[in-house]
Amino acid sequence: MKRTLAWFALACTTVFGAEPARSPMEWKSVHTDAIAAWKKSNNAPDGVAVDSSSRSVRFLVEATGLDKADPAEFFAIGPLSDRAYESLFVTVPSPAAIAEAIERVGVPRGVPPDIAGARLWPCGEKITLTAKSVSTNGQNLAFADLLNDTAAKEDGAILHAPFLYTGGTRDASGAVVAATNIPCAVFALYSHSPSLFLLNGQFEQSSVYGRFRAKIGCAAGDLFELTLRWDGRTTVLRRDMVFTVSNMKDNLAALRAESAGRDLFVIPSCGEGTTVDEAASIAQALSLLDGKGLKVGGAASGRFFFRAFLPDPAWRERPGRIFQPFEVLMAADGKKKFVFIEEDWSGEGLDPVLKPHETPFSEWSELPKLIAQTGEKGSKINVLFIFAPKATPVSTLTPIIPAVGSRITTFYVFGE
Repeated sequence: MKRTLAWFALACTTVFGAEPARSPMEWKSVHTDAIAAWKKSNNAPDGVAVDSSSRSVRFLVEATGLDKADPAEFFAIGPLSDRAYESLFVTVPSPAAIAEAIERVGVPRGVPPDIAGARLWPCGEKITLTAKSVSTNGQNLAFADLLNDTAAKEDGAILHAPFLYTGGTRDASGAVVAATNIPCAVFALYSHSPSLFLLNGQFEQSSVYGRFRAKIGCAAGDLFELTLRWDGRTTVLRRDMVFTVSNMKDNLAALRAESAGRDLFVIPSCGEGTTVDEAASIAQALSLLDGKGLKVGGAASGRFFFRAFLPDPAWRERPGRIFQPFEVLMAADGKKKFVFIEEDWSGEGLDPVLKPHETPFSEWSELPKLIAQTGEKGSKINVLFIFAPKATPVSTLTPIIPAVGSRITTFYVFGE
């Protein structure tokens, strides 16, 4: 199932994945006797105590000793993680045990964000947290008592709001990926798909790096008991919705009435007969509402993500692009061309010489072969620009999506 993402997120993939040159840090528990005593007294051999009547889950975490000046990329990581140098806590139980306990008290599993799936918003029920020092038998602390948010004044007090249980990415067997795969995130402070818990919003890793820091000073190994609670209210409402220019207003009014007091996630698609030009109008309306009353939660199977119809007009000019995606040019008479723009860096100057290679084709099923023929030079390209007349029905273009399989993950449609 193909999706279209924000251009910057794809163009900057390597930047988003970059990290400062700090050494991984394998975690070793400090107060092992105290941990064993807690497990015994709470009848929690896996490190998690469950109270279904109060819909709460308790477990121990160990402070990493993170300095207040150091960026926190994670609030908590699992015991197998090597990221203690950038996390506030390491959990005693496995992420899998925590997930199982949360769901045992009735919390529905949510849907994690996924750039490849065009899900930019985390989706899940709201959770609150309190912490209490076991080492000092201290008072209860709220989430916002543990972290500093340097952007709170500009972007809002996100640490004072409940966070979300998405359940994190699962493997083919349904197992929690974070239980075994680095960074083993229990609670990432950026939009990280495998993390069990996430802040309620979009937090790209590079844009929030350095935003969150430790608020309290702790020695490495200091024990805290975290209590997670769910109030039992189901607030997530997910809807698949087919939009046309004529039904847009009525559909939005119906959604607004149905979603009062709830978090509305809409998976949109274009109705039968919708043209490329009409799809752009629908997408523009959705973009104005995305994050303000509703959240667009991905794309329907075999359909374009709505932002596919909102390309930057500047991308029409090849010399100004950051890189050269594949192109499909469709004429008014239905004739089609596949274009691979080779970048020749062998000459002098800072910019490559662009050498377009055009190949006419008839059926969408020919695209995989045409892409494969670009060889090593085209092997890293996973973006396709489609240029078609504005009056073209979107349904004429959607067969491209299954045709290219997993080879192309990002589409933009330009109306001509």
